[in-house]
Amino acid sequence: MTEILLTQYGPFMDIKELATLLKVKAQTLYNQISKGLLEIPHIKRGKKYLFPTAAVADYLDSRLVFA
Repeated sequence: MTEILLTQYGPFMDIKELATLLKVKAQTLYNQISKGLLEIPHIKRGKKYLFPTAAVADYLDSRLVFA
């Protein structure tokens, strides 16, 4: 999954890209960040949050459940 996401998004994703990938609203992510509930590593550069694409892939892989 890491290669696919890196090809599509590059080394970092912004909050809008992450929201689209997770199929949630960007405001939901902002709320989770402000409450300290977002488990995906991120950095803040000015007013913009950036998420390492490899860390996003690792997070998704760890949450993947096969029924």
